[in-house]
Amino acid sequence: MPDRRPTPTDRRATPTDRRAALRRDAHTATHWTRVLLAQPRLLLAVKTALAAALAYWIAPQVPGVAADYPYYAPLGAVIAMYPTIKSSLRQGFQVLVGVIVGIALATAVFSLQDGQPGVLAVALVVGVGVLVAGIRWLGAGRDWVLTAGLFVLLLGGANAEAYSLGYIVQIGVGVVVGVVVNLVLVPPLYASRAEERLLRVKDSLADRADEVAGVFETPWPLEDDEWERRVGVLPSTLRRVRDTVAYADESRRMNPRWLLRRRDLGQEYADLATYERVSFHLQDVAEVSGILGRRIGRQIGMPDDLAPDVAHAVHGVATVIRRHGAEDVDAFTDARRRVADLWDAVDRHRDRPTTDTSGGVSIAVSLGRIIAALDPDDTTAPRPEDDAAEEARTADDDGTGGQVGGTDSTGPVDDDSAPRDTAPHDTVQDGDADPAR
Repeated sequence: MPDRRPTPTDRRATPTDRRAALRRDAHTATHWTRVLLAQPRLLLAVKTALAAALAYWIAPQVPGVAADYPYYAPLGAVIAMYPTIKSSLRQGFQVLVGVIVGIALATAVFSLQDGQPGVLAVALVVGVGVLVAGIRWLGAGRDWVLTAGLFVLLLGGANAEAYSLGYIVQIGVGVVVGVVVNLVLVPPLYASRAEERLLRVKDSLADRADEVAGVFETPWPLEDDEWERRVGVLPSTLRRVRDTVAYADESRRMNPRWLLRRRDLGQEYADLATYERVSFHLQDVAEVSGILGRRIGRQIGMPDDLAPDVAHAVHGVATVIRRHGAEDVDAFTDARRRVADLWDAVDRHRDRPTTDTSGGVSIAVSLGRIIAALDPDDTTAPRPEDDAAEEARTADDDGTGGQVGGTDSTGPVDDDSAPRDTAPHDTVQDGDADPAR
């Protein structure tokens, strides 16, 4: 007979083989964990299914009469399974309180009658239950007051007391199982999602600013209003981002995974507040741009030769928005100079009525405020003593030190919201001699 050589399955596993197998298993587990974390809904589904199955397995082993009502345990697990641990605890506790209130209501109605509940008993439980469900502090439990009351009233029957006890105990078992599973099995963190949403909204703000700049690079009157619609949805987008940041903040509460990366979301909240202010001023720029581009404003006007300066300044601000967080001092300096150039361009039209330049003034003020929102400490503002060109700018012949028409290079001197002085040079001031005399 030919010799039979040992196959790999015949050999005894060596320590090296076992370590390799453990590494493969660990790699596989890590891979599936990443898949679950990347798909929050899939992770929630897996955890909810596991919690419900585990609760249904535990339910019959509960001592006493509650073991006769095991079907309420998986319901409690489902109720308590929320994406964040804090939500699971809050929702589970509120539902338990709501169920207890509903059971107490049904028990009180039972005590007022004999025999099986009738039409009046049902009406009383429903009416009082709806009123009690209006109590805000019950939270998610408000929806369960009426449900628990009707269940006990109509299904409890002669065993209402035992039914009530089994109902509340098994719901409690399910809630506890749901919270524990949520805590132990990959408790979710959504900080990275908040960061991604903030990056996207920053890019969106910059893109919208570039689109507004494009208004001043196309022939007027405008026909396309798609850019205006996209700017108009910024507030709703920011509200969703705020919800995402708040959700991420909640996900770290009582979360053991957060111990590995101890930091709060203070920077995310600060960035969000900054983008909200930028959005507010950008909407103002977009509104003025739409009025100018459609030539429909009587009190808001702008000379046509200012359009290139406006477009140049808005593109510079768009770059600053896009570079926010990168500590790009050059981008800030360039944007401030572009806005200063816009103010200078407006100054060249001071001999015209104020309404003829009000559009350019409004846009320049809003752009300055956007830059100030992105750099509230004014750390990137150019200093005259550091720049020869800035010194030349301030050395005006009229000795105003760069302040023309009540403004400096970035806007009004005393009040950011004050209108710019665009009165003609020959305007008669108090105490001046009448040139006609």
